[in-house]
Amino acid sequence: MSRIYIYCTLSNDQRYQLKDGRSVLVAGKANVANKQLVTPKGMATAISEDEFNLLQENIVFKAHSKNGFVSASHDKQDAEAFAARNLEAADKAAQDTPETAKKRNAGGAKVKDAEA
Repeated sequence: MSRIYIYCTLSNDQRYQLKDGRSVLVAGKANVANKQLVTPKGMATAISEDEFNLLQENIVFKAHSKNGFVSASHDKQDAEAFAARNLEAADKAAQDTPETAKKRNAGGAKVKDAEA
């Protein structure tokens, strides 16, 4: 049985319940800094075809897919490159960047760019 790769730009891990009682954990934490202060733009999780077939029946997975936060592929690819080409950049829980802070609070506090 081949593997299916689920690519995700959600800020949190997602555990999707399957109809047969099992669950699938899809790695999130995209756009969230890790312990090494690296902020990945996309994450990938390998699952079986059987799990993927059941996952497609999950209403929350369908919503995340429809909204462009998760997608599947038979090919293993760089998660960040796949996310940049095929998925929404970030969900509302993503950490702020100077650009998003300025957009969200245009008339508010000034955001000073870090100097080199």
